[in-house]
Amino acid sequence: MVIGSEFLTSVLLWFVRAFVSSAICLFIGYVGIRSLTHITTEISEFKTIKGDPLATSLFISGFFIFAGLVVYGSMVNPFFLGQSVVFGSYFNVQRLLVVVLSFCVSLFFGWFFYVVFAKLTPFGIDLDDVNKSPVAVGIFLFGYEVFLGLIVYASLMIPLG
Repeated sequence: MVIGSEFLTSVLLWFVRAFVSSAICLFIGYVGIRSLTHITTEISEFKTIKGDPLATSLFISGFFIFAGLVVYGSMVNPFFLGQSVVFGSYFNVQRLLVVVLSFCVSLFFGWFFYVVFAKLTPFGIDLDDVNKSPVAVGIFLFGYEVFLGLIVYASLMIPLG
């Protein structure tokens, strides 16, 4: 069986599109991680986990799940359309805007729900108690990264048109 150059070109373009989409989504996730310090002012995440192997490994594990969701979503539904290298037909700006906008809205919803949860917790549970243990902060970061991965994945799956 001989594989044609047209097929190889299509596969290569598919991988390039998925790689660029993944890189853009990873940057969006980086912005989400950086915004965490502004959302959760009671928790000093990165100072707390620094130097604790278990907490750091939880953070890294969350990142792997986040990256897996991003790569999967980018492979299935990248920002790109056709096989042409011309910018207008190759790059889908509308999809990029939908992903960025839905990510921002989802991040806002997450922040809003966090604030509401922090105010309505029963029995006086103080969410800054998480800050007392590096492992607890690592688990918190793990969950946040899974949350980011899910909202990026959902943003990539929004049907256009």
